[in-house]
Amino acid sequence: MVQDKELSIPKPKSNQAKLLWVVKLVVTALVLSYIYRTFRNEQKGIGDIGSVFGTIWSVQNAPVFAVMLLLVPINWALESLKWQKLISRIIPLSFRDAMRGTLTGLAVGVAVPAQLGDTLGRVAALKSDRRLEAIGAALISNGIQFYVSVLAGSCGWIYLNDQLAIPETARSVVNCILIAIVFLGPALLPFRKQIDKWEPSRPIFVKIKGYLNVIGSYTPSELATGTGYGLLRYFVFLSQFVLALSLFDFQVSVLQLAACVTLIFLAKTLIPAINVLGDLGLREFTALVVFAPFKLPAEQIIAATFLIWILNVVGPILVGIFLVWKYKWKKSR
Repeated sequence: MVQDKELSIPKPKSNQAKLLWVVKLVVTALVLSYIYRTFRNEQKGIGDIGSVFGTIWSVQNAPVFAVMLLLVPINWALESLKWQKLISRIIPLSFRDAMRGTLTGLAVGVAVPAQLGDTLGRVAALKSDRRLEAIGAALISNGIQFYVSVLAGSCGWIYLNDQLAIPETARSVVNCILIAIVFLGPALLPFRKQIDKWEPSRPIFVKIKGYLNVIGSYTPSELATGTGYGLLRYFVFLSQFVLALSLFDFQVSVLQLAACVTLIFLAKTLIPAINVLGDLGLREFTALVVFAPFKLPAEQIIAATFLIWILNVVGPILVGIFLVWKYKWKKSR
């Protein structure tokens, strides 16, 4: 069994406590820097976007804003339920602790590029000496959401492919990538069992196997349940984005709006390293590209993406940072 340390109230002068304090400080600084850079990058168009926001703050739009706000906790609750289901293979976890781990992972994920930060945050939030065994569960959780996003994005790509003004070479590359991921995903599932049969000789690989063992232990039912939560979460996020776009009365059908949003999510999924440079910038750039055929006002598109970012990222990240500062360490008994 992989042994680790347990989260609890530490001894004030322990080296672990001092190290954890430094880690918390670095993560907090990186997160706040990310938020600051993002808002600063918006300054070029802040005047236009500010005036655009002024046009949608009205009593008539109050129900739409209310639904969008309601969908924020539902979005993260579904992700937490998915995490709770998958981690139960290792340790029982309450919904409250699952939500805490999810938001912590979100905060740390901003500080560390790709999915590494999210995995580290979730694993570190667990109150168990089997914490490191949860790495495999975190990888499966992120993998499910990745595949759902690619699958939905592929549908949007097929629907809008001919309308997008992109080079044929780039179009062919995207086609190949999507086909490979969509078909290889299910094909690789049976190979999960090979992890159990792997018998490494080197100590480092023995440890890695201990972290990943859980991947091969999931039943089809458990993976289906996790995928169901992932699909519901994607639909919630998609609905929220479409609602934000609907505030501007675009002369575009709901289906076309939804297809455009799936492509925005697809770009965000396939280029995760851009997180470190600013998640919002990637969303805005992609949104302008996919909405270009409809000749919609750029400032309104940017305003909608900015609104979604504020609702779904800034608030939960700040909660995650608060939770990061609450975690403390002590040695296992």
